[in-house]
Amino acid sequence: MAVLLLEPAGYSPRAVTTYGQLGEVWHGEVPPGRETEVAILVIRLAHHVDGKMLDRFPHLRCLATPTTGLTHVDVEACRVRGVEVVSLRDCREAIDGVTSTSELALGLIIALLRHVPASHADVISAGRWDRDRFRSRQLSRLSLGLVGLGRIGGHVAGYARALGMRVAAFDPFQPERRFSSLEVVRVNELPSLAARSDILSVHAALRDDNVNLVGREVIAALPAHALLINTARGALIDETAAVAALRAGRLGGIAADVLTEEHSGRGLDGSPLLTAARDGLNVILTPHIGGCTVDAMHITEECVAERVVERLRRGS
Repeated sequence: MAVLLLEPAGYSPRAVTTYGQLGEVWHGEVPPGRETEVAILVIRLAHHVDGKMLDRFPHLRCLATPTTGLTHVDVEACRVRGVEVVSLRDCREAIDGVTSTSELALGLIIALLRHVPASHADVISAGRWDRDRFRSRQLSRLSLGLVGLGRIGGHVAGYARALGMRVAAFDPFQPERRFSSLEVVRVNELPSLAARSDILSVHAALRDDNVNLVGREVIAALPAHALLINTARGALIDETAAVAALRAGRLGGIAADVLTEEHSGRGLDGSPLLTAARDGLNVILTPHIGGCTVDAMHITEECVAERVVERLRRGS
């Protein structure tokens, strides 16, 4: 069997060696006429895997993706074709120490609150040195609300507590001991969490039943100065409602590392957040770089490779 590594740039050498236990590892392209030999397809986030792509590899047994979310994968198309999907959901223990996305969330909070991109641009573009244009607040006087208190939300809670913030969270899937161990106040209704949050940061997993989890009601409950941060998945937030609140002066700013449109195939021009950023509103956008550190990528790539080898050897 052969392994096709579709996004090989910077891939963990150890992960490549692990895949090599199964057979040849091809980087980027399949040798002409050998598509039928591909048994394992390895992707990151640059590819959207649908039925059409899967049909190129009729003997595919496994799709490996070192990501927590699977919005870039047609899971049903894989199931119908008998292709097993291995992701970071199979590597919970290994990724507990991966803090890259959590660190970005904190960075976005600080950058948005302190107007870092806007003040930099004002100095560079306008030649001004006017700090009063960017007067702000300090985190130790603010409250942080977390939508989701899993691995990433837990990390962010720890950072916020270290900075002196008051922290509360909504997560119906976490036990009480999780909240108490992190010294986080449990709030059982999202609008109630929003109402008490100077900053609301989203760290939930996207499912079919929680699209627009942070919707109009939750956004309306946020204080007028509040900041909204999303490093989870774009569709968890009603982006249109969030931008409308920002334009109306009911929100202080939005920072997002993820967009609803990022895997739609329609391009980003239809994104209300991108339009708001281009219009000069207090919006910071980054291109899904949360997990994009050498450390995080190698840890996750290596774990997924190990799981693929274990499963295929067990099933062979």
